[in-house]
Amino acid sequence: MKATNLQCVVLKDDSDPQLMNSISGHDPFGIYQGDDFKFALFDLPGDVNLADFDDQNGSIIFFKNQNLMLLGIGQNARPYIAILEKLKQPLSVSQLGLFIYPLGGCLLMAVFISFERIYSLRSGITFPRKVAKALNNGEFPDRKWKKHSAAERIVWVATREKPSIDSLRSYSRLEIASMERGLFLLEVVVSAAPLLGLLGTVTGLVQVFSQIPSGGGAGDPSIFSEGIAMALLTTIVGLAIAIPTLIAHAYLVRLIEKRASSLDWLTEKLVDAVYPKNESI
Repeated sequence: MKATNLQCVVLKDDSDPQLMNSISGHDPFGIYQGDDFKFALFDLPGDVNLADFDDQNGSIIFFKNQNLMLLGIGQNARPYIAILEKLKQPLSVSQLGLFIYPLGGCLLMAVFISFERIYSLRSGITFPRKVAKALNNGEFPDRKWKKHSAAERIVWVATREKPSIDSLRSYSRLEIASMERGLFLLEVVVSAAPLLGLLGTVTGLVQVFSQIPSGGGAGDPSIFSEGIAMALLTTIVGLAIAIPTLIAHAYLVRLIEKRASSLDWLTEKLVDAVYPKNESI
């Protein structure tokens, strides 16, 4: 208050019973004497409605900003209300409302699938270096190979089970298809997260406009701020989830194409090595 040259002296709680008891079930954390304006400050839950405390004769001035409520008596309220208006809480995920749950689910799904696929598509699990080295040196198929990777499993099937050429190629495609596990969920997140953000934006705007009094007037500023915060935050969070997920999906698709090309090459090399020329037709 000193910076604005406004008087503000802390009073005893029992100095003004009218302000002290103006909100049933809630006590102010301070009563203050200003320049021709006495006021009390309350820290109230977010679900408390300002309109519930409008007194009958209009002698008490009400103003609410987020969880802070000012109740005052006097003619010089505007400077003090202006100071309270400037107190803005930073945007937080709690202002997303119920949309925090579906957006949080999208985020967890995108993070889990992205990291799981990146781990599962490592070269050691799909196409190890020893397989590539054997291909280049003409040392395959090696019966000592186990089934720790997709490439080794294809070699195992070709050398131990003696399938037909079509069966071998089909098994290779199954291994490639297993690499795409979960990618459709990333596509769902890319599409759903912005739509959830848009739905939150519309919901927030409806919340704002539905609180505008039909006969005019300012209404409850806290309702307006909460609705605008939801409208902005849901859009921001939805896009913040969708954009990295889109990048991760594009990277994984490109990585799978690379691994698939390696497995297709391995399959054709196996066909040439295991089957006689007259059987590979």
